[in-house]
Amino acid sequence: MSDEVTHDPLGDRYGLLGVRDLSEYAEALTRLVERGRQERWVAMLSEAEAYAAAELLGQFAQLDPSGELNQLAASLASRLYSRLGA
Repeated sequence: MSDEVTHDPLGDRYGLLGVRDLSEYAEALTRLVERGRQERWVAMLSEAEAYAAAELLGQFAQLDPSGELNQLAASLASRLYSRLGA
């Protein structure tokens, strides 16, 4: 991928640097999510921010339910909703 997301220092820090296409990006994000499940939980978003993020992820997931990034978005939206008690 050639956009700035894969070239920033955070991309390197979280293993997103050097991905070549959406499939590799989805795999890298999936690994990052798995890593996040193992790390100690810390609140990083307000409830309103988390709800808004879940809504946006859910809408994105519905655009192409079979797409890898869309499935990841659906999974993340589900986890956010679950944490929110929705």
